[in-house]
Amino acid sequence: MSKEAVMQFMDKMNSDEVFAEKIVAGQDKDERLAIAKTAGFDFTAEEFNEMAENGEIKVDRTLSYLAKTYESRGIRLFVRSGTGLFE
Repeated sequence: MSKEAVMQFMDKMNSDEVFAEKIVAGQDKDERLAIAKTAGFDFTAEEFNEMAENGEIKVDRTLSYLAKTYESRGIRLFVRSGTGLFE
């Protein structure tokens, strides 16, 4: 398992709004994973989801931030609770 890659990915999601928007804009988990891999983050959906379920990463906080950012621009972003990104 590449926990380090997932942690680095989440750091990037939390610090780079443009990158986070690209990930969230992916049509499905495969596209979002492809975007992450292109950016140099090598992990599987299962690895990511396991870490999210175990509480090792805080996905909801990142997605809530993005939802607020979009909303401030007049764009409504619906975010599911939980791992969401790669389900």
